[in-house]
Amino acid sequence: MKNKFPITIMAFLCFFSYTGKAQSVFVVEPGVGTLNQAIKTYGGNRIYQLKAGEWYQLNGVIENVNYHLQIIGQEPAVKGGIPATLQTGTDAGGATFAQMFAAKGDITIKNVYIVNADLNGVVGNFLINNSATNARTIIDRCIIDPVCNTNAISMLGKNSKTYFTNNLCIRMGHQLSPNDGHFFVTQNESGAGFDSLLVQNNTFVCMGTTMHMAGFGLYLNNYSKWDHNTFVEQKSQIDWSVFENEYYWTNNLMFDMQTQPWSPTWQPMPGADKGFPKPCLIYADTIQGEILPSQRVQFVQYNMHYRNPKFYTMLNELNAQGKIDGKITINYMSLMYSKDSSAVSRESNMFNNPTSFPYWKAGNNTTEVNPQWADARIYTMSDNYVKWTKPATQIHAMNYAANLVPAVSTWTQYFWDPDGDVSNNLTWPVFNGVYSNPALLIGSIEGLPLGDLNWYPDAKALWTKNKTRIDAHMKAAIESKITMLTGLNSINLSDIKTSCYPNPFTNELTVSYTVKNHADVKLTILSLNGQTVAELVNQSKSAGEYKVKWNGTNAEGASMPNGIYLYRLQIGNEVASARIIKTK
Repeated sequence: MKNKFPITIMAFLCFFSYTGKAQSVFVVEPGVGTLNQAIKTYGGNRIYQLKAGEWYQLNGVIENVNYHLQIIGQEPAVKGGIPATLQTGTDAGGATFAQMFAAKGDITIKNVYIVNADLNGVVGNFLINNSATNARTIIDRCIIDPVCNTNAISMLGKNSKTYFTNNLCIRMGHQLSPNDGHFFVTQNESGAGFDSLLVQNNTFVCMGTTMHMAGFGLYLNNYSKWDHNTFVEQKSQIDWSVFENEYYWTNNLMFDMQTQPWSPTWQPMPGADKGFPKPCLIYADTIQGEILPSQRVQFVQYNMHYRNPKFYTMLNELNAQGKIDGKITINYMSLMYSKDSSAVSRESNMFNNPTSFPYWKAGNNTTEVNPQWADARIYTMSDNYVKWTKPATQIHAMNYAANLVPAVSTWTQYFWDPDGDVSNNLTWPVFNGVYSNPALLIGSIEGLPLGDLNWYPDAKALWTKNKTRIDAHMKAAIESKITMLTGLNSINLSDIKTSCYPNPFTNELTVSYTVKNHADVKLTILSLNGQTVAELVNQSKSAGEYKVKWNGTNAEGASMPNGIYLYRLQIGNEVASARIIKTK
């Protein structure tokens, strides 16, 4: 997969578990049951390395009891090559394993292509169930296709810590109905939810009912952050967890998300409120005994939520026919309703109450902006998804008899399956999440692309350098954008009266700035990965106002490609930077 999972295998050869106990690397030979046997032999005393490009199949569910299980895929020899494939198996009766991992301790899986389907293409119900208390689950730089039919990662023990980062996930659920499971599930008898849930820089394609289910307010979760994720097709809801001490839904790109229309007859759902019958896609509420003003942070900022316009045409057609047939009116939900909807939406009412909820911030979110995907197949799949959704809605939301709509077997296929082989996708790369809409390419709180930054490695490198500052910025519930630093000490652009225009520009950009004191001044045009494109000002030591032009070429005079660049103004040991866009 091109530029998706850059890792270095040498890092793993010196790997230590976070308990401080040194572990040697055991290279597992490919084949059926070889990983099972290795784990049975060595338990938590080895880090299990799978060979890039090789195939491994389980001959039993993997279980680790009270130790940290680490499975690390080798880096492919060719950049963008296929990593190690780990596939589920079947029992003696031919039934696909219900789960791939029954974790009873910490588990780490990195850089592996996980296929949760047997050789006949039958998908397993679960991916990972972790039942240990205080367990840590780390999934990083993996491709998971298909994910599961029911639940992907179930946190069955209290105070779990789950870190899900830099993954590509395709096909969770099935085509039989809109109700087919959840990606993350909090479920235990203690009433304590997870300690941490970090979901960052992932791409999710063809997801099921919800992304996180926590029993509609049965659990109090400590920290939840969903940041810089790309979602392409997801059926019903985002988050049914309700109670979190800290919650962030930020910088996410949502394309055809929550496409199953909502029926008011389902309200109030468990955990909802009859007085506020208009639920948002993200649930939130006060915690029992909470003293107001609330000190909790709930931060829903800089996201884009798009639906194919044909979904709204379909909705109008269904409601028009439903009116004739005496059916209730159905609708789509907003990520977070505006303050004008506060009278009918619990979440909107709280997020627009700075007196009682000063750190609850929902804003800077946009809707219906076409990302302009590089892969046109995404739009074909989107149209097919509309066709699938119509009969699903008639049965599920409008209570039409199943015999009045097309049979399930005739419904349009919409899952992302390039080669038609669920058991092992031979088409590579599996998916391409690159888009070109200039507004979305600077739409995040950092002025970087919305969604999964792994599709934009230069932008991710800049994001990584500034990550500590970004996290602090959002933790403080600051709604304004943060300026990315490329080094040195930061200065405020407004203090030196800097501007650049027009932006975006086609042929020529003018940068103006005022220097109040004599100082060494340098103005540099940079690519997003920090490489110098052109230096426009060198060693100017006089105070005053300056206007400098850039014609979009590099130091050799060659025209630079369209895209996003940085201009960096350095005055002495201080620096400020901002984004510029070169367009056609």
